[in-house]
Amino acid sequence: MRRLLPLLLAAPLALGACAEDDPAVRAARAHADRIAGELGRGLGWNAEDIGWVLSRDEDVDVYSVKGTRFSATDRGRVLVRIRAAGRADADGPPRPVNEATRAHKADPGAGPDPRPPAYVCFEISVSYSDTGVGEVHCPAGEPRPFRSPASIPDTAFEWLRTRLPRTPDLAAARETVDRLDLDDRIGKDVAEIGGVIGVALRERPGVCLFARVREQGVEVWYPSRVQAMPGESSCSASEAAHGHAQRPPH
Repeated sequence: MRRLLPLLLAAPLALGACAEDDPAVRAARAHADRIAGELGRGLGWNAEDIGWVLSRDEDVDVYSVKGTRFSATDRGRVLVRIRAAGRADADGPPRPVNEATRAHKADPGAGPDPRPPAYVCFEISVSYSDTGVGEVHCPAGEPRPFRSPASIPDTAFEWLRTRLPRTPDLAAARETVDRLDLDDRIGKDVAEIGGVIGVALRERPGVCLFARVREQGVEVWYPSRVQAMPGESSCSASEAAHGHAQRPPH
């Protein structure tokens, strides 16, 4: 998981005075802030994918992810409960636990062993319009596992190219897409726009497969650029029908 710049959040952390003075706790808090910032920019993620991405972080345990996919048109909210670990070197700045440990192993003569880690639990709330994070009691039990993100199978391109109807037929196009062996988290959008059938398969924000059926025949392509910012469309049948970001033939 890539590291993020600090972000001003909508809801401050509720830590006591003693915790505020503990550099390891401050490190855990800063790590939660960075995660919240990442989620705030992840428009369109679903709960399962959020959990999987966060669980790749060595200094985070994910206990729950609740809510719905959110985008510029769906104002749902996702709630995430995590346990973040932080550690401060005896004479250095606070940092994530594994980063501090790796630094000490790389230069063991630089000073004493790192201080013991702090483990703090947070609830992160993310919607289209705001992001907040606050300290909570750590849940009982073990962190939960998550499935790896869904992906569009390599066979989908050829399937659409050879099996979509040769001329616009919305019912036949939908049947062709429905017969694809897709993970249930892959978005499917099939629509008729101005006499053209558009097909969009959406893997995650910015990653999709387009097809369209016109009187001239069938075209299938991976768009070279997909709009994925607030207020912009993203991987829709309408975009496919209009030939959005279609790459020129080789």
